[in-house]
Amino acid sequence: MKTIPQEFRAAYQEYDRETTIRKTRLGCFFGIVMVPLFCGLDHYVYPKQVFSFFLLRLLCSVLMAGFYPVLGTSFGRKYYHFQGLVLLFFPTATIAWMIYITEGAASPYYGGLTLVLMVVAVVLDWTFWQSVVSVLLVLLLYVAACWLSPVPMEHEDFKKFIINNLFFLVSSGTAIIAGAYFHSRVRVSEFVSRCELDKSRKALEVSLQQLKENEMQLVQSEKLASLGRMSAGIIHEI
Repeated sequence: MKTIPQEFRAAYQEYDRETTIRKTRLGCFFGIVMVPLFCGLDHYVYPKQVFSFFLLRLLCSVLMAGFYPVLGTSFGRKYYHFQGLVLLFFPTATIAWMIYITEGAASPYYGGLTLVLMVVAVVLDWTFWQSVVSVLLVLLLYVAACWLSPVPMEHEDFKKFIINNLFFLVSSGTAIIAGAYFHSRVRVSEFVSRCELDKSRKALEVSLQQLKENEMQLVQSEKLASLGRMSAGIIHEI
């Protein structure tokens, strides 16, 4: 990643903080609205658990709604990267629990975790390291949900499902991390370029102002010199 000059680091940190908090708020709102809407999918895939899943999804939305104001506090602004990971944990843990209590590795709801990763990439657009930690968190919760699930399953079936599902999750995560890495480079490069351009513009404005002042002084000097010559001529005539 492009190194940020020392003179721009404080400004970049503030820029990164404001950008991350704004996108985390957007992701929070997106989760509050979207998580309960997937009850329609629960009705067709797991009709026996539709009510319990609705309550679980509602709890997830309530937690995110309660978390939203924290982003504007001094604590939220100080630990803004950590706040984003906490937000990500709510829907990820909700989906992992659904996987755990239904079919384990055979559950098609691993696709919901892929959707969470897509939100990280598109809506939140986090930095490289945030994306790495997010992908690892999703994978860890998924593997734990499958491994600890009480649902009986043949070893070969378990192996088949978890390898297939992890392949897609890891592939999606790898693409997201790679995209975050290159986008972070571009974001830093653009910020540094804007700062350098702004610095050059200010230096040019100072130079132009100095030139104007010098020009005014020169004109004033010429006027005084002309007045002096005129006065000397008049005195001579007198």
